[in-house]
Parts: sequence; structure tokens; C-alpha cells
Amino acid sequence: MITPMDQLLVVGRKQIAHDVLASLQSLGVVQVDEFQATADDGLARFTLKEEDARRKATWDRIVARSGTLLHLLEVPEFTPGTGKGEGPADADGIAERVDAIGEQVDILLAERTRSTDELETVATYLPLFRDLAPTLAQLEASRYLHGAVTLVAPDAQARVEASLREALGGNVAFEARARGRQVALVIAVLRRDAAELRAALAKAGVGELTLPERYVDLGVAKAVHVMEERQTTVPKRLRSISEELHKLALQHGPRLKTMRQTALNHQSRLERLGELGEGRYSFALQGWVPSADRRRVVDALTKQFVADVVIKHREADEHHDVDVPVKLQNATWARPFEGLLSLFAPPKYGNFDPTWTLAIFFPLFFGVIVGDIAFGLLFAWIAWWLRRRGASGQLLSLGPLNVVIAPKALIPLSTIIYWCAGWTIVWGYIYGEFFGNFLEYFPAGRPIFYTTLHHEPGYGLIEILLFRVEVFEPLLLLAIGFGVLQVLGGWAIRVFYGFKHHDMKHVYEGLGMLMGLAALVTFTTAFLTDNLNPVVLGIVALGMAVFVVCVVLARMPLMIVELVSNSGNILSYLRLFAVGLAAALVASLATDLGFAISGTMPIVGPLLGIAVALIVHLLALVLKIIGYTLQPLRLHYVEFFTKFGFYESSGRDYRPFKLLGGKS
Repeated sequence: MITPMDQLLVVGRKQIAHDVLASLQSLGVVQVDEFQATADDGLARFTLKEEDARRKATWDRIVARSGTLLHLLEVPEFTPGTGKGEGPADADGIAERVDAIGEQVDILLAERTRSTDELETVATYLPLFRDLAPTLAQLEASRYLHGAVTLVAPDAQARVEASLREALGGNVAFEARARGRQVALVIAVLRRDAAELRAALAKAGVGELTLPERYVDLGVAKAVHVMEERQTTVPKRLRSISEELHKLALQHGPRLKTMRQTALNHQSRLERLGELGEGRYSFALQGWVPSADRRRVVDALTKQFVADVVIKHREADEHHDVDVPVKLQNATWARPFEGLLSLFAPPKYGNFDPTWTLAIFFPLFFGVIVGDIAFGLLFAWIAWWLRRRGASGQLLSLGPLNVVIAPKALIPLSTIIYWCAGWTIVWGYIYGEFFGNFLEYFPAGRPIFYTTLHHEPGYGLIEILLFRVEVFEPLLLLAIGFGVLQVLGGWAIRVFYGFKHHDMKHVYEGLGMLMGLAALVTFTTAFLTDNLNPVVLGIVALGMAVFVVCVVLARMPLMIVELVSNSGNILSYLRLFAVGLAAALVASLATDLGFAISGTMPIVGPLLGIAVALIVHLLALVLKIIGYTLQPLRLHYVEFFTKFGFYESSGRDYRPFKLLGGKS
């Protein structure tokens, strides 16, 4: 359900505006909105004093700097703060402390960048110059000769050599060595011709390859020696830098998190201050508070500020108020399913909250599809493991997907999986499935499950209630029944909320579609069961008559097309049967494969059969689990939610003005 909200208006002396905001932030239940001033109230937007503006700039810098440091130190997002008030509490003191940590980090990062660049440079130049060092070193040691090296394409080597000979009058010698797809060309000339060689190389369209700047004065032989040494020592230093950064993260990560939370609290308070209304001597604040918390807020402000504030409140008008924040508050058993709605904007205030329908039907549909006791037990174990991990404060990282789930989110997620596991086990019992048809074979001669379609009564311990791989009709009818219930139910909800909000267009649309679909379902059922009679035809005619009248009253001729489309929406629920049948057949084939392999060899065969069957089962489950999850969700999001207008009028999330990470 959607929590009832009250609108709150607080007026007081301008000098206490900051204190009022601090009090509301500590209470943590009021959503403060930007004050909408009118020409009649004589108020304008609040202007921050010079000192407040300076402090806000400092807090902004702390937030940005601390966030950057947390990222650079790779502090996990869900790492808790210290939870302590140690250290400075003022903006300048915290900024100084953050800068001190940042200076240590910057020094290490700068060194890491230089070392990484050097290592890349060495990796690029060392193989070539190490190979050419003997030749180039001799040329460097010569009093009369000068050496240079360039890289050319094999098909350009002859052209470059000819061009250099022509430019240097033949006083040049070459030595070529293959380097991958290129040729390293060592060129020797008289030392007095060094400048002419460089000019000739440029004219030939190639450049001289020289040592990196930091090594150029060492000479080739010594440069190669130093690069070899640096190739060994730099990786060690990089590992050392990583260790030092990790130590800094462990030492300062929680403290940085706490200082960032403090800065965010002050930043948020000053931002809200700038959104208040301001008169010459007063301020005005407006916002929203859950009705259940309104008295606590009023009492707290009255007790602290006595006559310095005037507080007015009223219940939110779900018919006329715009942008009332929406807070979902459902029963404990349904609350975890609110997360399945978080993909979208919340429903508009005063409208239908479909959380409880998701809580009932999503795990039920999931169980109808999967329907296997063994898989249900596996899901239950996964849910237990996730709940235990969440309770111990450990996050879950899905590495390849680059998704991290916070510990607090693991507990509601485990509850959803528990519900899915429970229905999977229930339907697995109905279908008689445990890793597909495994318990139809085991134990041999007296299996757990059996069907009278293939065996005499009493052949096994438990007769299968619904053998879905061969008996289709019951599950087909059940799937259609779910479709009728949700599609017609969605239109019934539209009628109810249309009356509630005095929106007769929605009433006529919902009632027309409800009666038209009911008439089509009644006619189809009677026709297929050969029960068409005057009474049924009369009911159908009445439903269609109501539909036509509602089309006229709603002035929506497209409802005729929509009626056909909605019939398809009902049939869309057959995917519960189709996807479930595919799941059952794949599971049975995996088990059959295992039994087939187990009969090939006396001792190794059974073990190999079990291993192969389990691998195929788990592989199929991993590949199909997304489909098993998305199909029930799609039926809700597309076939059901669109009927009562979930996407037509969205609300905004309730975001209370509160402290992060404790007091600050």
C-alpha cells in the first residue's frame, strides 16, 4: 500500500532557519521541497549569506575530493564509516585532513604513473636496442663513424637505401635485421655526415629511431643495461606501491567514508537552505511527511523552538495535489517484492500499489514454470546462503556482470528466492519431478513417483497428480485462468480507482473492457464446451452491450481494437505452460542421458552417468534461469500493469531529508 502523507509548512525567524533544517535532518522523515513562492506571499528564494556560501563551497570540495580518493583507493562502495565523531567537525578541519590523505595518495599515484610509463617505454625499446646494441656500440665508440637506426617496411627497404646512397654520395653502409613485419635498418656514415644523414632520412620519408630521452645520454650499451635492470626493479616497485595504497585504503577508507558522509550532510543542509522561502525577517519551509510521523515532527520542532516557529499541516489530497512523494509500506511478507517495482517510477499517490500482486503471483508463476523438487531445494539453499551473507554484512559481487549487491539488499532478495523455492517444490510434487523424471526410475522396481498412464496403480509410492509432459489440458486451462484473472482484474482495478478519483473516462474504459472481455471469455468457454444456450448468449449480449455503451461514453473508439488485443494478452499467459513444458522436457532428457550412460559400464558407468546428468541439469538451469524469471515478470509488467494504468501516471519517490551515517 501507499503510505498516507501530510503536507508540512514551517514558518519562523530567519536566524533559526539553519537550526530548523538541522533538526529536520536529525528526524529523517520529512521530504523538503523547493519553496514555491507566489506574488501574494511576499517571499523570495532564500539567499545564502557570504559565510554560508563559503562553507558550502568547502563542503562541496570535500565531497568531490573524498569521493575521488575513495575511488582511487578502490574502497568498496559498501564499506561502513568509522561511526565515530573523532577528528575535526568543522569544514576547514575536515578539508585539511582530507587533503593530507590526498597528498599521500597523489604522491604514490604519480609515482605509479611514471613507473608504468617507464615500463611501457622499456617494453617498447629494449628488445630492438638489445638486438642492435653490439653494432651500435661499436659505431658510438668509433672516432670517425656515426650510426643510426630506422624501421622500414620490407618492400620499402631498397628504395630507402637507394635514396640514402644518392644523398650521401655512396659514403654509407647498411645492416638489415627483420623485426616482425618491419626491417630494422642500421646505417653507418662518416661522423661529419651525421647531419646530412638526418636530412636524407627525412627526405626519404623515414625517421631516425633514438633512445628514450631519459636514456639518450647513456649510450646504447649502458642504456640497454639500465633498461634491463629497470625491467626487473620497476614491477617490484609497482607491487610495493599497490601494497602501500591498499594499506592507505584500510587505514583511511572508513575515515574518508565518515568525513564524506559528514560533508554530504552539511552540503545537503545548505542546499536545502537555498531552497527555502525568505522574507525580510522570516523563512518558510514546505515539505511532506508520512502521516504516522507527523505528530512526532511537530512535537519535536515545537519543543525545540517553542514560539519561534509556526507549523501548519494538512492531509495530502490524492485527487488534486501534484507530486506528492510516494512511500510504499507493505506487509512484511510482501515488502521484499517492492524491489521488483524499483525498476520503474512508483505509482502516483492515491493510485494502486501492485506490490502485493507481485508477491502472490510472481513466485507462483515461477513455480508453475520450473516445478521441480530438486531445483526448489537448490533455490532454497541459495536463498539461505544469500541471507547468511547479507546478515554478516558481506556484499555479493557478480564479477562478469559488473554488478555488486549490497548486504542489505541480499536479505529481501533471499526472501523472494525462498518464496520461489517453496512454490517450485510444491509444483514439483504436483508434477512428480525431481531432476526431471529421476524419481520415476529411483529406486528401481519401486520408484517414488509413477503415473497410471504408463503403469498399474500401486507401481510406485506416489501417483503423479499432473503428468505435464503428456497431459496438457489442465495446465493450459490453469494458464488461461491466470490470464483471465489478471487481465480482467486489472480493468476492475481501473474502474475502482476511476470512481475513487471521479475520473469517469477511466470508469467507462475500465468497465467497458471488463464487460467486453468477460463476454468473450464466457462465449469462448461455452462454445468450446458445447454449452451455448439462450442464457449464455443473453449474458454475452449484455456484456457486449455494456461494452458498446462504454465505448460511446468514453469516446474511445479504439477500445474495439483494444478488446482484440486484450484477448491476446490473456492468451499470452500460455507461456507459463509452454516454458514450463520445455523446462520439464530438458530436465527429463538430462536424466535419461545419465541413465543411458550409467548402463554402459558396470562400475564407472553409474558414476559417469550421475556426473553428466548433473552437469547438463545445472548448465540448462543456468542458461534458462533468466527466462524462468523474466517470463512471470513480463506477464505482470506488460499484460497486467498496463490495464490499470500503472505507466500512465507515475509518482515520485519519497526521499526524506536525513543524515547519512549517523550524527554530523
